[in-house]
Amino acid sequence: MTLRSPLVGGRARVAVVATPFGFGPSSKAYSIGQVLARDHRLDVAYYGTDSALDFFTAQPDAPAHPLDDPLPGQDPPALRSADAVVNVLAPELIGTDRLAARTYYVDSLGFMWTAADVPPDSPLHRVRAYLAQDLFGSVAHLARLGLRDVIPVSGIVARPPAAPPTVPAPAGPPGGTAARAARRPRVLVQLGGLGNPAGHTSGRVYLALVERLLAAVRDDSVEMTAAMNHANGAFTLQAGVPVRQLSAADFRTALGRCDVVLSSPGMTTLVEVSQAGRPYVPLPPQNWSQVLICRHLSARSAHDLWPFLTAPYDGIADGAPEAAKAVAVQEVNRRLGRDDGYAARYAQLARHAMGNPETPDLGAPYDGAHEVAAVVAADLAARRSAVEPTTEATAS
Repeated sequence: MTLRSPLVGGRARVAVVATPFGFGPSSKAYSIGQVLARDHRLDVAYYGTDSALDFFTAQPDAPAHPLDDPLPGQDPPALRSADAVVNVLAPELIGTDRLAARTYYVDSLGFMWTAADVPPDSPLHRVRAYLAQDLFGSVAHLARLGLRDVIPVSGIVARPPAAPPTVPAPAGPPGGTAARAARRPRVLVQLGGLGNPAGHTSGRVYLALVERLLAAVRDDSVEMTAAMNHANGAFTLQAGVPVRQLSAADFRTALGRCDVVLSSPGMTTLVEVSQAGRPYVPLPPQNWSQVLICRHLSARSAHDLWPFLTAPYDGIADGAPEAAKAVAVQEVNRRLGRDDGYAARYAQLARHAMGNPETPDLGAPYDGAHEVAAVVAADLAARRSAVEPTTEATAS
C-alpha cells in the first residue's frame, strides 16, 4: 500500500520554531505563524525552549509546546511530523536533509554572520527556502558568504492594530491650563528576552547593569514601566519600577501609549518602534548582534549616545566565534555595571536624547511577516498540487 502524502487532504501542518535568543526571533516567528493561520488557513503550532517557549506561551492565540531535544543525528519528533517548518534562527534544529527539505529558514540578523557560521556542510545550504530580513545589507552579505539564493523580505513585524475611534478629551478642571497638573512623560523600558549563547549568566549580568542605569536616569519627572521575560523565574529586575511580561498585542498597546521607549537595541524592538514612529532611547547592547546594530545606528543618528554605547565593545574581535563574542560582551557589561562614571555619563546622554526625541531610521515597509507567509503558503500549495492524486488515478 502506498501512503498518501500528508499534504493530501486536510490542512497542511506547519511547525513554527525559533532560537531561544531573546524575544526577537520568537516575536518574528509568532508574527509569521499568525499570518499563516489567519490569512492562509494553515494548521500552525509553535514549539520552543527557554525564552522562545516563554514568549509563545504568553500569546493568547498560539498553541505552544515544549520542544524535546532530539537524539544525535535526528530531528525533534514534533518537527518530523510537520508538513513544513518555519525556523527563525535555529539551524541546530535541522538535523537531517529530510527536515532541511521542508524547512523555510528565516534570518533576521543576516548582516552579522561570518564564514564560520555557514560552513559548506551547514544545513542552511540545503533548506527549502532561505528568507532574510534585508536590513543593513543582509542579503548582499549572505551572498558573499556563499548563500546566493536568499529571498529578501522587509521588516518582520506584526501589522499594527487598527487605530481606535477618536474620543474627545475630557474637559479639564476650572481655571484653565495653568490649573491642570502636567502629565509625566511615560517611559516604556523594553528588555524583551535575555537569552543568548552565553546563557542565563549573561542575562543576569545585563540586568545588574540596567538596574544601575535606570536608577541614574529615573526621577519623579517620568512615569516608568518595564517589559521583559522572566524565563520561568531565571530573571528578575530590581529597579523600583513595575515589571510585566507582555504578549505581542500587549506590547503594541503599550508602545502606542508611551511617550518614549528605553530599550536594549534588539532588532525586533527597533523595527516595531520604527514602524510605530515612537521616540527611542537605547540602553547598552546585551549581545553581539546588538553591538553591531548600535554601530549601524550610530551612523544614522545625531545623538552622541549611540557612539558612547558602542565604544566599550570595540576591543572584541569581529571574527571570533559567536559564543566567544557573547561571553566577551557579558564581561564588558559586568565591568560597566561597576563603573560609576559610566552610569553618570549614560544618564546625562539618555536624558538629552529623551528631550530631543528621535525615531530609529530602519526604513520601510514592514511587511516581512506577510512576505514570508506568502512564500511558504504558495510553495505548500504547489507541493500539494504535485502530489494530489488526479480523479482518474483515484478512480482506478
